[in-house]
Amino acid sequence: MTRRTVKAYLLCGPSLAGKSSLALRLSRTLGARVLCADAINAERSLPFGGEGLPESDWEGTLRILVERIGTHLRSGQRVIVDDTLCYRWLRDLLRSECEKASAPSVLLLLAPARAELLRRFDLLGGSGGRPVLSRERMIDHLARFEWPAAEEAAIDVTKEEALEAFLRSEETD
Repeated sequence: MTRRTVKAYLLCGPSLAGKSSLALRLSRTLGARVLCADAINAERSLPFGGEGLPESDWEGTLRILVERIGTHLRSGQRVIVDDTLCYRWLRDLLRSECEKASAPSVLLLLAPARAELLRRFDLLGGSGGRPVLSRERMIDHLARFEWPAAEEAAIDVTKEEALEAFLRSEETD
């Protein structure tokens, strides 16, 4: 049995882009541990999406997330970060933590069209099947989202064919 490279898969995309489904699939396929800011907020009894949270609460959640990334990577575990990573500074912070743990990171982008995201929002918002942001917060989130720049070398896995090609490339690693 060959030992796989320890690395971090950083998922980036707006709310409802499909990151949690992708994280589950990657976890099963690549044998990686999923880490999620929303799950940390839930552990801390904070609201979904952090709506209305003071920055100090977000700082606490982010500190826990960064610590967990480093701990898992240094212990030899692959990690998947299931979060929007909607700001460049946040992606840079997580990449820096990966570097400190001597683990490469891969930025995977999910970028459905805005109309599709809003369709999903309308579908899920009325169903109560899973937590979603308020409509006002969702619109603001989409307006403020900082898409990865070219130098961030994000791999767009929005389309199934691109995701399958990425997974095939990871099978040899």
